[in-house]
Amino acid sequence: MNKPFLKLLKGNKRFKRLLGDAKNRQGLRSGLVVLKPGELVGEHSTENKEEILIVLSGCGYFYYGKKTIILKENTFLYVPERTTHNVKNAGQKPLKYVYITANLNK
Repeated sequence: MNKPFLKLLKGNKRFKRLLGDAKNRQGLRSGLVVLKPGELVGEHSTENKEEILIVLSGCGYFYYGKKTIILKENTFLYVPERTTHNVKNAGQKPLKYVYITANLNK
């Protein structure tokens, strides 16, 4: 049976899963990402998922196609399904953000 739970958003590991592990098989997945200055997360696609990025600290770039969106602290970014994208830390401090994905059952 699923119950509400709380997780701390601290630490400097590159990736920390927050939701969607083997014990919690919801349609949602979430994680905390920390990129070092100049580091890229790696190009990937949302496939059949919608995604939200919430920037907690730092600054960076969100690349999709030939376009770039500037990411800043305390910003929210929506990414539609089937979007190939990449994130880069453009600052001198770690870029820390939470991503949330939701499966689209079409």
